[in-house]
Amino acid sequence: MRRSVLLAVVAGALAAGPAVAEHMTIALSTAEVKISSNFTGAPITLFGVIERDAQSVSRSGHYQVATLVQGPPESVIARRKDRILGVWANTDSETILAAPSFYTVNASGNIDDLAEKLVLERYRLGFANSRFDYRGRPQANDPAAAEFREAFLRIKQNAGLYSEQQDSVTFIGDSVFRTTVWVPANAPVGFYTVRVFLFADGALLAQADESFRISKTGFEQYLSVFSREKSFVYGVVCVVLALFTGWLGGVVFRRD
Repeated sequence: MRRSVLLAVVAGALAAGPAVAEHMTIALSTAEVKISSNFTGAPITLFGVIERDAQSVSRSGHYQVATLVQGPPESVIARRKDRILGVWANTDSETILAAPSFYTVNASGNIDDLAEKLVLERYRLGFANSRFDYRGRPQANDPAAAEFREAFLRIKQNAGLYSEQQDSVTFIGDSVFRTTVWVPANAPVGFYTVRVFLFADGALLAQADESFRISKTGFEQYLSVFSREKSFVYGVVCVVLALFTGWLGGVVFRRD
């Protein structure tokens, strides 16, 4: 009896088959962005192909795609300034832990319409669904720190490091899509993760991951390595150069 029940369960599972019949392959236009002295930013194009099992049941709706690009994590201090006795001064602050230094979401439609909010929050798709952890606060996205969260997002957006764009993933036919992510000149160096999500009828069907690297080249790379490996010497050289520049300026602009 027990064996027959087990066989029935296995047979039912095999008959049901996999719930997801789509497979997605993605590729980036470049694996590395090199920053030089004249770097003003660069686009990275992402291409994707959706492969579907011919034996699966056709879907009633169209595919929707969202791409998420995140830079190296960083911890930052968000401060609030208040006017005290006629002077603006820093008062309260919050430390945001391991926040992405770069964050951009591109979607083929409205981000909120891709799936249920719980799914969007799980994968952190969109500003409204991002997760922020604070030092000394056990709860993520603590409402008491909401003003610091909004200030952090506003500063990052103004710097061109955070963005979310709807209708920015274009389909070429029914199963091929592309989108472009702009890497600004002030993007931090390091490894960037790329995650692509495929949706249909509000359900997540497949996802794929890629990565690229942003690095410095030429004199900028040498200076960056030198400042990290020989920080004391680098600091002394900077002080000496500052003193020399000040002295030289005084000599050049001195009035007799």
